[in-house]
Amino acid sequence: MNQEIEIVIVGGGISGLAAAYYLEQSAREQGLAIHTTVVEKEAQLGGKIATRRQDGFVFEGGPESFVTRKPEAWELCHALGLAHRLVGTTSSGKNYVLRNGRPAIVPSGPGSFLSTPLLSPKGKLRLLKEPFVKPRTEPSDESLGSFLRRRLGDEMVDNIVKPAIGSVYLGDVDQMSVQVSFGRFAAMEQAHGSVVKGMLALMKEKSAARKASGEPRPAKKPSFATLRGGLIELVHTLAEAIDGAILQDTAVTALDHNPTQTRPYSLMLSNGRMLRADVVVLATPTFVMADLLAGVVETAVIDQLCAIPYNPVTTVNVAFNRRDIANPFDGFGVVVPDTEPSPLLAVEGMSAKFPHRAPQDQFVLRAFVGGQNQPKLAGLPDDELISLVRHELARIFDITAAPTQVHIQRWLPANPQPPIGHLALIGQIERTLAQQLPQLYLTGAGLRGQGIPDCIRQSRDVVAQIMADLQPATALA
Repeated sequence: MNQEIEIVIVGGGISGLAAAYYLEQSAREQGLAIHTTVVEKEAQLGGKIATRRQDGFVFEGGPESFVTRKPEAWELCHALGLAHRLVGTTSSGKNYVLRNGRPAIVPSGPGSFLSTPLLSPKGKLRLLKEPFVKPRTEPSDESLGSFLRRRLGDEMVDNIVKPAIGSVYLGDVDQMSVQVSFGRFAAMEQAHGSVVKGMLALMKEKSAARKASGEPRPAKKPSFATLRGGLIELVHTLAEAIDGAILQDTAVTALDHNPTQTRPYSLMLSNGRMLRADVVVLATPTFVMADLLAGVVETAVIDQLCAIPYNPVTTVNVAFNRRDIANPFDGFGVVVPDTEPSPLLAVEGMSAKFPHRAPQDQFVLRAFVGGQNQPKLAGLPDDELISLVRHELARIFDITAAPTQVHIQRWLPANPQPPIGHLALIGQIERTLAQQLPQLYLTGAGLRGQGIPDCIRQSRDVVAQIMADLQPATALA
């Protein structure tokens, strides 16, 4: 009888939980005997997914929804039996950019682009030239800003795209890798010579494939989706679906590798217990990976992992009585360009986006503070932070009423900022680890994409690699 394979996953965020779930699922399909253990240093699972329910509110401290264009999170919710809990964004919300201290609507179609005050006539003409701009011939990585400026022009980037991207990734588009953040569009340029042409070609391909298969047009999905009780529902349901052990409020304090041992990995835990493992998956921020691998792998890998920058952010959910607000903001959000004096990164219209998250007589906005340009603001004391946010909400939306609820969530640090050449760097790190620490794998937001669907996709890919690597070993057992 083959010995059960022990797999330890360090990190109980969406990446680590998805890895455990798909490992068990794949093992059952392939008839492998495995046992998984997820180790999470915090008392709560979920990582950056941080839902708080109180007094009829559903406050999100981290991501509040996921994009459905990338199918992984949507499909996982269905696989876990959560389809009936999915809620899409309302169809009425619009996006805005702060201009001269006031929200200006972001154009969403050809007509609105021609009339928007966010672009000058020259900027509008430049945008229309996108299909005729020659593609970049070099296959190497470039910054997202460089890519967008080549394709769309400086005005479109500086006035609309840059603040929108910055409010999500908390960084500078002129320093971020396009391959990580918008690799799909970079691939379209290479394949079709233009993003617009690439999108049209993709639409035609999907339509032709559907017609050839004889399948009816699928029901339209919302662009963004969440779960009725908050994204923590996905975390809890995923954890319940895992058969192996989940250790919370437990940190891995040391990791060692001894290839002469039957189980070559040993992990010392903060509770004094030691785990032995055949396979280890690190599903943590890259700087935590560096700490765990220090002294176990060559210094160059540690330096490379530590060099991946992260920016801090604090989210501030603020609720008001609707009766106290003359003109409630009806948009999904307002992003703040660098040219505006506001210290905020963005403000989300939570009540417009997901009305179910608050009592009907309440109105909720969520402000983002910090980021690359003003990191110290994310660490302000609560009273100063609330004062700053209320001042800006009064200036931007004319909301001077006293809040009924405030929920603050600090992420210090928060989001990874993949620089130019990031994917090549990660590939190099993984090749080194495969040689020096076989059957140790990496997954998580700091590698190949930080959205929830990206994290799930990466964990599925890692599981596929683990199962492929295990097959020769099990065949010899």
